[in-house]
Amino acid sequence: MKKKNPLFELFMKFVMVVVIYTVRVYLLVAYRPKIEYVGETVKSPRLKTPSVIIANHTSMIDPLMMLAIFFHKKSIVVAKDQVEDPHFSWALTRVKCVIPCDRFNLDTEWALLAKRELEKGNNVIIFPEGKCRYDGLLNEFKTGFAFLARSTGAPVLSVGLEGVYKIGRRTRIVVGEPEKIERVKGIPSSKHLAERSEYFRQKVWTLKQRALGVAEPPVLPIAAETPPEQIPTLVAMRTKEQSSKCCPPGQAGDDNRGNA
Repeated sequence: MKKKNPLFELFMKFVMVVVIYTVRVYLLVAYRPKIEYVGETVKSPRLKTPSVIIANHTSMIDPLMMLAIFFHKKSIVVAKDQVEDPHFSWALTRVKCVIPCDRFNLDTEWALLAKRELEKGNNVIIFPEGKCRYDGLLNEFKTGFAFLARSTGAPVLSVGLEGVYKIGRRTRIVVGEPEKIERVKGIPSSKHLAERSEYFRQKVWTLKQRALGVAEPPVLPIAAETPPEQIPTLVAMRTKEQSSKCCPPGQAGDDNRGNA
């Protein structure tokens, strides 16, 4: 294993401090997050009690925005494959607040690291979906956050992200009331954790709809009944575009004739 140069590492730590503060200022200025607190317990991102913070995942900017808002005493669970990706590893491996998690295999080490962060008084930010979803629905919530909250007694703070990031336009974020998952002796059953995860999934969905300004939120199907995300491939989009150019509406075939 190649020995690290102490001077280089010290320089990189300084670079990371500059990068972190620069990115935070950019996010707060460019997207001007408008935060709404719907409960009475939490009225500021400076939380009095170390919490497990969960949110929906609609954009790659979401983690940066959550870190920018809950800036003090924070840590965040990040996919291990992203931490090891050469494009990001130079930064993520030097940031102390990052907790790697293997999302493709059984991994318990991240929970131990997250527990230590909570014990140190830091919040733990988790995106339970594990990946972005772009069609407006929510993926199934993995049960890791529920297990962590239940085993440590830390409250779960649900956050709904609008997920719209346009320079000059205020992005909206709604923060809910923290709730604890009952802590009892023994190992929690998978059924109990799944029920708690679905409960918080529905709560985050409601907060997200409020952030979007939806007066009457549509019903979110339970995870087992939520259809998989349908994203048109680039090839399909190009094929459709070429087809529309070759055969304008009303000339594509007998079924379209006389519809004008």
